[in-house]
Amino acid sequence: MNIFIDHNIWDQLFKRNVDLDAHFPKDKYSLYVTRQGSFEIRQTPDTKAKLKEYINTYIKGTVQEDSLFGFGNPNLPSNEQRVSGFGMGRFSSIEENEIRAKLARKYGSTKKRKSTQILYQQEADIELAVRSINHPIITLDVKAGPLKDAKDLGGKVVFINLSEIDSLSGEQFVEYIQNRLAEIKT
Repeated sequence: MNIFIDHNIWDQLFKRNVDLDAHFPKDKYSLYVTRQGSFEIRQTPDTKAKLKEYINTYIKGTVQEDSLFGFGNPNLPSNEQRVSGFGMGRFSSIEENEIRAKLARKYGSTKKRKSTQILYQQEADIELAVRSINHPIITLDVKAGPLKDAKDLGGKVVFINLSEIDSLSGEQFVEYIQNRLAEIKT
């Protein structure tokens, strides 16, 4: 099962010191972040050095980046391109492109929360919403926006309720996620 991790889930995994290799074995699960998710990881503040270290333990190993093939944007530096170059990444499907366009019309922006950030507002959530058409997404983001819209369009979005997981241990949290994922499959 391919599962996409929203950036806000990392805090909960770290807090519980969840060993992704042990709890999400590669013969059963493939864990992913979007290219935009990789940018969010890169922008994790230095004040959260331990969290960033935890995440980097799993990135490019247990957790892969799902990048899309495409032509670069001449207005962005090479290290901020939203797509991969030739021979890298995968093609986006027609259905994904249609959902992306629909969500971009509704939520897309060229504004950033801070000038130092790479991503535009809602950009990461739009890309996760697009992925949810074919694969489950785990997120804490329960507010109105691209992920809620994707769920309404039939997307496989697993909304994690913070009040339900607050007191869970690492083992219990993983079991909670796996049970929620099982609900999506049915």
